[in-house]
Amino acid sequence: MMSSTTNWFDLPLDLKINILSRIDPVEILVNTQKVCTDWYKVCKDPSMWKVINLCVLMDHYDVSYTERMKMCKHVVDRSQGQLVEVIFPRFLLPNDVLMYIAADRASQLKRLIMYIGSGASNDLSMKSLPEALKKFPLLEELDVDFCHLSKEVIESLGRYCTRLKKLNYIEEGPFGSSLILDDELAVCIGENLHELRHLELYNNGISNIGLKVILDGCRQLETLDLGMCEHIDLNGDVVKRASEQIKHLTLPNPNCILRPLGVEYSDTDTEDDN
Repeated sequence: MMSSTTNWFDLPLDLKINILSRIDPVEILVNTQKVCTDWYKVCKDPSMWKVINLCVLMDHYDVSYTERMKMCKHVVDRSQGQLVEVIFPRFLLPNDVLMYIAADRASQLKRLIMYIGSGASNDLSMKSLPEALKKFPLLEELDVDFCHLSKEVIESLGRYCTRLKKLNYIEEGPFGSSLILDDELAVCIGENLHELRHLELYNNGISNIGLKVILDGCRQLETLDLGMCEHIDLNGDVVKRASEQIKHLTLPNPNCILRPLGVEYSDTDTEDDN
């Protein structure tokens, strides 16, 4: 059998980008781009930085916090406005990085994932989020975990992110029956996000009242996950309506304290204690 080899320099640019984009971004900035002139050009191409995972950058504790902040902003600059997806890390969500991205550097952003958690910096970022959303007119998906999502965020989404199709929100504890009944967010979603196709409200204080508003206002909804939303009365008429209106419906399992995400409630999940 004859073997053949392909010279790296003969590879098309999109294939080079596909290969090098799999490397840790810190490794790219510190070492990879310095291998040769061709690699440097590829690493500088905006297509390399359409998707940025800031979690990976922030996990490099061998690099000072200040340097990691500089790297976060540097990779955003490298995208040259072509950024379509960004993932923020939990507990280390610097407000200035969020606003830096929002300052006309990500007008093509389609997906924003924020693992928030608690902390003064993260609280500040959540307060700035409604303002930042004004700069993301093409946003189609927002994923926010372990925080308190405000009415202002939902209203900003409805006003400025009219293409939003997916909202995933995991409420910060407490879980289950300790959760305070609160339909404010659900009502706000139903009144503002009419084009939603997929909605997750995990561990939320929504009741049947809020569920009805969502069903009335989000008529395009195909997927609804209400896992750990223990104030939902499973015997109510609105739940029956939801099962008829929503193609993929996940209800809270009454016998489950902490249900894995993505597991749908059904009769087979429930077992007698006897």
